[in-house]
Amino acid sequence: MLQKQDKKLHKLKYYRALAGLKQSDFGTLLGCTEQNYSLKESGHTELKRKEMLLIQSALNKKMKAMGEESLSLDEIFLP
Repeated sequence: MLQKQDKKLHKLKYYRALAGLKQSDFGTLLGCTEQNYSLKESGHTELKRKEMLLIQSALNKKMKAMGEESLSLDEIFLP
């Protein structure tokens, strides 16, 4: 899992915006509120591996539709 100092997920935010998705979209995907998802994206609440896989799948679906390469978990979640 991510270390305390690595918690803010700038690349996740970047790829979410690139895919045209909102925090509320990912909140719905993960079964939580937009506010709860925002805490996860900003690093205040930890993302579980299952949630990371759901996000990766959703992003890759959008990337494929845009003609872009698929993203690995490392590309999305590691600093």
